[in-house]
Amino acid sequence: MPHFNSEGAKVSYDVTGEGEPILLVHGFVANADDNWSRTGWVQALTRAGRKVVTFDLRGHGASGKFYNPSDYTIEKMAGDALALLDHLGIGRADLMGYSMGAGIAIYLAARHGERFGSVVLGGVGGRMLEPSDRGHETAAALEADDLSTIANRTAQGFRLYAEKLGQDLKALAACARAPRGEDVADLLSAIRNPVLVIAGARDDMAGDPNDIAERIAGARAEIIPGTDHMFALPNPMFKGAVMDFLTGWS
Repeated sequence: MPHFNSEGAKVSYDVTGEGEPILLVHGFVANADDNWSRTGWVQALTRAGRKVVTFDLRGHGASGKFYNPSDYTIEKMAGDALALLDHLGIGRADLMGYSMGAGIAIYLAARHGERFGSVVLGGVGGRMLEPSDRGHETAAALEADDLSTIANRTAQGFRLYAEKLGQDLKALAACARAPRGEDVADLLSAIRNPVLVIAGARDDMAGDPNDIAERIAGARAEIIPGTDHMFALPNPMFKGAVMDFLTGWS
């Protein structure tokens, strides 16, 4: 993957296809290849005549690693995405984020909505609005010397996933401990882009996507039956709903 420098952070990225651009933002512990190529999104979007821009978030994949939580604020994570569009000379693009990537997409749409067209928020729902210390539990799991000491199954799942992808566990732990930024409800109310909020019916990590959509003017929600957080992206119904939204059929 080629890379560029974003305010001191190496950001690895890829561009595939020609046409109207769409920026894809992957989830926590994942990387661009695992979230977007392995699951068929890059292929589906390029077949639909889109230019697909993917990148590894800082601390993930081939991008730069940092070990201080302050290096993973939402402003810095979102800033890398904007810097990438500038680097590529893309003034405006559609936007899709999944899980943590959807949180970054919310910030981008709320604070830089003029840079984006349609916005897809995947793998998020009402749980995003709840106070939580899940980040610190996940960080502790990523740093644990003995996997058997990790009681939280979700945190253990993140650890196993990170190891499978060969990620830098200490960098991810710092990312998990990053301070929360602006209030999510305030960000949602500031969004004026067309928005689809979508999650699996069995996605207990996300909760109900309607709880997010009702806080965004004109947004709508989709719940995909029979799928959870880990298996939503390759799900054909999930993909079909997003493609219909992006093409204006829904």
